[in-house]
Amino acid sequence: MTDPNSAFDEIDRALESLGVDTGGFERPSPATVRSAVRRGRFGTPLTRNFRLLWAATALSNLGDGLRLVAMPLLATSVTSDPRLIAGVTVAQRLPWLFFILPGGAWADRFDRRLLRMRLDIARAAVMAVLVGAIAFDRASIVVIYVVAMVLASAEAVVDSSSMAMVPATVDGPDLERAIGRLGSTELAMNDLVGPPLGGLLFGLAIAVPFGVDAVTFAGAALVMGFMSGSYRPTAAPTPSGVELPSMRESLAEGIRWLWNHQLLRTLALVSTALGTASFIGNAVFVIFATDTLELSDFGYGVLLVPGALGGIAGSLIAPRFKRFPLRRTLPIAVIGSGASTWLMALTSSPILVGALSAVSLASVMVWNVLTLALRQRLIPDEMLGRVGASYRFLVYLGMPFGALVGGLLANQFGVRSAIFVSGSILVLVGLLLPMVLRGVEQYETRQ
Repeated sequence: MTDPNSAFDEIDRALESLGVDTGGFERPSPATVRSAVRRGRFGTPLTRNFRLLWAATALSNLGDGLRLVAMPLLATSVTSDPRLIAGVTVAQRLPWLFFILPGGAWADRFDRRLLRMRLDIARAAVMAVLVGAIAFDRASIVVIYVVAMVLASAEAVVDSSSMAMVPATVDGPDLERAIGRLGSTELAMNDLVGPPLGGLLFGLAIAVPFGVDAVTFAGAALVMGFMSGSYRPTAAPTPSGVELPSMRESLAEGIRWLWNHQLLRTLALVSTALGTASFIGNAVFVIFATDTLELSDFGYGVLLVPGALGGIAGSLIAPRFKRFPLRRTLPIAVIGSGASTWLMALTSSPILVGALSAVSLASVMVWNVLTLALRQRLIPDEMLGRVGASYRFLVYLGMPFGALVGGLLANQFGVRSAIFVSGSILVLVGLLLPMVLRGVEQYETRQ
């Protein structure tokens, strides 16, 4: 690196040649110059509050990854009925549809940090009860269902409060970087670190992964306790004697706000279409891997790794694309995901499928990071929970429909047809996006 003093000598001589007196200027130290260069190259350090939120997210998602494998394994230890074992997955997903909207409303009524801390403590207690049930041989399939549903209900609320907290922990220009780090951390813990570790711990002793899960929830609550400031939504004060709106009125207000905002309404509908199209292929991907590619169960697990790595990479590089117009970047991301999915249907090479999965999920994460950052800039703080929950509710509603279509296509025309249709729809949506996103520039200027 060039000596900073020699550079400033050149600047002094140039200013003096113009008749400017430089005697009053104080030169920064070389350490200050090097620090400024590092900040320009890597971005300003994210705030302490965000780093604590990030650490809490990593801990809780590690526990989620452990449980993703350990809970079905626990079910197989108490029953051999495949219908009851499959019911665990239903119990882990179904509560989301019932609690995601109320969770958004609660995130807009209470201090979001305290709400999440209390739910993490409650989840730690639930896991401790499950550990006790396992230790005393009382972990029936009914107990497993109840625990799975309680945890899923709490997670739906926690996600709403966590996402609504992000804008309060970073400066506006750092939103994409913060969201990208959270997204990559969730993928790493949920898909790469947690599942194999959960299987390993379950092999040591059945109760161990659930005990570790309880510790991760308690640790996440403890870490968030060190965050400073209030995370209560900033809303206009309610006049004395006027009651707060009911839960139904609050939810309706969030849904109306989303629907009346032209750009966010458009993005919500497009995201729903993308989620539906993706699940047409995702729902039968395991059949594609085991039957068409002729992979073992272990090979199927290995095939998922490149996609997770691609998603992590996409989350981390997405902030670099915010310098480009969204009307150009978002269509490219969607077309990239669709073309990769489309090509999967044409190959029988597991290596190529893994590489295409990485490209596809990386493109998905670029879309997710950029659109989420835009939403959080446009939605008022007091509406972040409800509007965000309404947006995700629409997307989640489309996913089961996509899975159903995928199953019907695979049954009627073969599994490759479902993956081909999934990729084709994604490419079609990507090609239409420049027209759909006409006028998005006026919102980008507010960033």
